[in-house]
Amino acid sequence: MTRSAGMSSVSIADRGVLSPAVRPIAWIGSSILGVVEYCGGVALMIGSAIRAAILPTGEPLSFARATIRNLDRFVFLSLPITALVHVGLGSFLAMQAYFGATFVDGIGPVVGVGLVRNLAPLISGFILAGLLAPYLTGELRARTRLFLIDEPDWTPDRGSISERRSRTEAPRLVAARILAAAIAGPILALWSAAIGIVVGWAVGGSMLGVSTPGFFDLFMEMLWVRDVVGLVCKGMLFGAAGAIFPCFEGLRANDGLDYHDYSPAIRAACLACVAILVINSGWFLIFYHAGPAFGPTILAPPNQ
Repeated sequence: MTRSAGMSSVSIADRGVLSPAVRPIAWIGSSILGVVEYCGGVALMIGSAIRAAILPTGEPLSFARATIRNLDRFVFLSLPITALVHVGLGSFLAMQAYFGATFVDGIGPVVGVGLVRNLAPLISGFILAGLLAPYLTGELRARTRLFLIDEPDWTPDRGSISERRSRTEAPRLVAARILAAAIAGPILALWSAAIGIVVGWAVGGSMLGVSTPGFFDLFMEMLWVRDVVGLVCKGMLFGAAGAIFPCFEGLRANDGLDYHDYSPAIRAACLACVAILVINSGWFLIFYHAGPAFGPTILAPPNQ
């Protein structure tokens, strides 16, 4: 898994075996094969993780304990930075709704619905992906230590077992981390939305003269059930995406690689963010595009 399927074509071209006119074609072909190999490897890892969680082999370690311990770490790592980011978002949305659109009635819906419907799960997913990329990639690249070192605080799924056992348990390690990230996603999204809404309400009341009923009544009136369901569902999908790619990068790295090479973590973070963007766009196309694009509005619809 450590070599790309198209590596041989590139190396041949680099040695001058292929003519300069053919080298771009070889590069395109090897790139396509590399993408297919990568996507296939991710799919196989996910399938192996699901199977290892349901039908473990050998003497399985505690899956529930591993998931809970990882969930605790992921949430603990992410809570402070998501709060700080959404303090800025909540205050910005309140100011933008007032000074950008110049109507006070829009502050509650713009801040509340905007955060619940899209910004809170999206930004929280980005933050979680960025934090998990170096954390999980580095941890799983050193996965031999996960089993052979007896350190009480090193990892939740440690054990005194052989290297052979560590290879068979790798999918189970992945499953616990992906599940923990999927649970952490909506927790962070709800936390972020709450922080942003409270800050937006405080800014609206103290600086813009918006009353509490004026803020929350219109916010609740504009909020759809699908918005709340979407926050939870997208949070789970975004969290899982933020863990899948770091886990894959961590497992595909062998012991011969330079542990000071940070490209796997950077690649994992970028791919996770791309996956989150694709999921987010697909969600809006499926659940919002068929009807009124953004639900009820306090403004008159544009003339057709």
